[in-house]
Amino acid sequence: MDPGDKRLTEIINDHSLRVNTIIENVLSISRREQTTTEQFDLVEWLLKFIDEFQSRNDLHSKKIEMNKAKDSIQIKFDPTQLHQVIWNLCENALRYSGGEKVVTFYAGFNDETERPYLDIIDYGQGISEEVRDQLFEPFFTTESRGSGLGLYLAKELCEANQASLSLLTTSAKGTTFRINFMHVDKQGELY
Repeated sequence: MDPGDKRLTEIINDHSLRVNTIIENVLSISRREQTTTEQFDLVEWLLKFIDEFQSRNDLHSKKIEMNKAKDSIQIKFDPTQLHQVIWNLCENALRYSGGEKVVTFYAGFNDETERPYLDIIDYGQGISEEVRDQLFEPFFTTESRGSGLGLYLAKELCEANQASLSLLTTSAKGTTFRINFMHVDKQGELY
């Protein structure tokens, strides 16, 4: 098999596995099955994610930026489900951002609760007031080809991992979504 066909086959396989995972996650949410929560380093995980996202979307390194409060930020989450949540937010950022940067990640800790969080910042035109109220509702979309499940599933997956996904800010210069993770030493604490 020539290298081009081999690469296309790998892409098809990867996307088939990803779609299967999405279907399994939707079924898991509907059945409220347990997630496979693991403790891992968010910073290290994000670096791998960024490499994969840039490679898959043929982006140069300056399109995605990462800032962090510490070199290591431990979180508890199902890594496969976190991948799905962040991938969805990054695809939205890629679709709506128009400048040099597509997305900036900022990983830090809430000063009051000491819970880790991740901000996903895009550089699009913001979200209108009418759309904000329906943003996380199932089947709501502003795209003719969209399913309206992306942000709904992202929020549900976060909640299944004792985390929360929220719209933090939006303006004509971009939008920031925040994932608040559970405190690694206080499992079961409300988010």
